Amino acid sequence: MNLIEKPICFAGNDLLLNNQRSIYWQAQKALIFSDLHSGKSAHLRKHGMAIPSYLHYSDLERLQFLIQHYQPKQIIIVGDLIHAASNKEVIDLKRITSTFSDIDFHLIKGNHDRIPEKLIKDLGISSVTKRLVIDTIQFVHEPNSNNNLPTISGHIHPGIQIPILKNSRKKLPCFVVQSSQIILPAFSKLTGLDTTKTITDATYYGFHEDGFFEIK
Repeated sequence: MNLIEKPICFAGNDLLLNNQRSIYWQAQKALIFSDLHSGKSAHLRKHGMAIPSYLHYSDLERLQFLIQHYQPKQIIIVGDLIHAASNKEVIDLKRITSTFSDIDFHLIKGNHDRIPEKLIKDLGISSVTKRLVIDTIQFVHEPNSNNNLPTISGHIHPGIQIPILKNSRKKLPCFVVQSSQIILPAFSKLTGLDTTKTITDATYYGFHEDGFFEIK
């Protein structure tokens, strides 16, 4: 797996964006990501769509790789850990939390995290809350320009379009960074990309397997 990092300073804190759809916050030994949507491919198959299960396993392998690389003490999941109802793919999360049982897994509930909190904690999640604040940075699932604190959110699955050939464009995931807000890309590759939202005074850090590029 080709891990490429992009260091930024956000609200006085040094963060590492990476092209594997997450952030590492060294000072807090925290790995941060959003929108895993675990169980989505199984949910879609149940409703008649031919979605291969390898996409689910690929997401979990990438998560395990990031944990082994960064050796975090805590993992902050900024919403939509689970796509819908519990299923075998959702239960697979316990393999990750059991393997890394010394890590505290924190979930900020997203609009998709609708299964009972007890079932979420049974998966090995240490805490479940709608909002988390660590050292002046607030974590909530849905972006909101009225936040009083610097905020890291997810939810919208941001993406950008870049021209590759004449009359041809490619969509890529991105981090959206403002002075007081970061919007994370979806961790799961089984998600669409919203390329329609224009956010003022933002830098878009698009990425692919071989690197980053910036659009302001």
